[in-house]
Amino acid sequence: MSASKPQPPITLRDPDLQKVLPALRRAAQNARELALRTGTPYRVWRDGRMVNIGAPGSGKAPVTK
Repeated sequence: MSASKPQPPITLRDPDLQKVLPALRRAAQNARELALRTGTPYRVWRDGRMVNIGAPGSGKAPVTK
């Protein structure tokens, strides 16, 4: 696989659209934290494929408190 060239940052004029990416990142982080707190498996993209986190056989157990 060849590495792709980094893309220049996208600049948006609309202030509402500027807030979308940070909001999506916060939502994803909250979802991961909730899944870990409740012991629920979740999926993430890693190296171009979907990986189960906390699922049986994944090698990563959810953190229980």
